[in-house]
Amino acid sequence: MSRAVSAGILAVLLAACASAPVPPEPPPAPAAHGEVGAALLAPDGDSNRMALARHQRFVYPTLEQPAALPDYPADLLPLRLPPVEVCVDVVVGTDGQVVAVAERPDARCATPDGVPDRAAFVTPTLAAVRVWTYWPAALCTAPDSFDGDDPCAAPGVTETLTPVRLSYAIRFRQHDGVPVVERSE
Repeated sequence: MSRAVSAGILAVLLAACASAPVPPEPPPAPAAHGEVGAALLAPDGDSNRMALARHQRFVYPTLEQPAALPDYPADLLPLRLPPVEVCVDVVVGTDGQVVAVAERPDARCATPDGVPDRAAFVTPTLAAVRVWTYWPAALCTAPDSFDGDDPCAAPGVTETLTPVRLSYAIRFRQHDGVPVVERSE
């Protein structure tokens, strides 16, 4: 086939493409989904407080990431409910594993009117938090003669892993029809 014939065929094909534009496919509608988060709450007023000497420092536990959060209950999405918060108490053991988790009675986490099934939010929250892991809490104790800023960095320091109770608020809400689950502040 000659170059002239090939060029002519190419010109016809290009003209055909230019004269009959194909409209782009519409994007698929976004699926309803939820996002979840958690905020650390202050301890109850009756919680035991650790008294520290000047040569001691408490090292707070660190939640390892990613920490799975519960999904917004899919069957409740069409109801466009008001925000729901679930407060939980979590006991973290000396190995960083969650030893216990329970719903925390807290006025902040009262069920709003119109929510037909609070358990649909509580059950997945408890299940998600049960599998969280932490770098465990520790108590650093420097020798009594310590005279510095950080007992954890002192020579001869001892670290004692310590179980702790933490409290979180998990907020389930929808924004513009899209569910969001987050740590509330």
